Amino acid sequence: MRATSVAVANYKALVRNVAMRLSGKLCVITGASSGIGRAIALRFAREGADLLLTARRDDALRAVVEQAQQLSEQSRVLSLCADLRQPAAIERLVECAHQNWEAVDVLVNNAGIGYFTPTAEVELERIEELWQVNVRAPILLTKMVLPRMLQRRQGTLLFVASLAGKYGVKGGSVYAATKFALRGFADSLFQEVRSYGIRVVVLCPGSTATAFSGPTASGTSRSGILQPDDIAEIALAAVLLPVTATVSEVELRPTNPS
Repeated sequence: MRATSVAVANYKALVRNVAMRLSGKLCVITGASSGIGRAIALRFAREGADLLLTARRDDALRAVVEQAQQLSEQSRVLSLCADLRQPAAIERLVECAHQNWEAVDVLVNNAGIGYFTPTAEVELERIEELWQVNVRAPILLTKMVLPRMLQRRQGTLLFVASLAGKYGVKGGSVYAATKFALRGFADSLFQEVRSYGIRVVVLCPGSTATAFSGPTASGTSRSGILQPDDIAEIALAAVLLPVTATVSEVELRPTNPS
């Protein structure tokens, strides 16, 4: 019995050592309480990443922190409940990162909201909120973490956009406009920072099985669309590329949506 226990312990130690490809790396993830953000947080935790997670729902966020910590006992996992519509909340998030770590290694700008209403009917309040969360927040957060990345000449900035930011969505014109804007910001940013060894990655998933999910194509079942774990695997692959390589943009679609 004792020999078996030792063998199991040795196996677990071997698995941990093999899998920890993000050990010692701080990954800040917004919108981490559910959906794509949660999936990325847990996938990165399996690779031993340190995590600073943020979202508006504190109870759901704490649950993700607990799950991440169980997946990687060596990881340092912190959370900060924040409303990214408020610039002061973004400042507090960056202060937390810099007080507890030297710098951010990977920033995942994932938080986003969507309202799908015909243009003639969309309310000003909705337009402003979409802009604040989907565009202004990632711009401000990136701006605040970037100086230390530039100083260290390393880092990865990952933006979760959408296929709606490339092809538009009927009934979702304002949402699509924010995702087009996010892609434009990321593309321009890449031109600024690539000479410093900083990578900028944009993920453009199609319909994904999350609570957020917007309109799906006619005849498409929920089981036939992308899963959050699919996006997380692509995010991890992009982050783990050799530092000499960058995936600038990835379009993700379900293989068989029927």
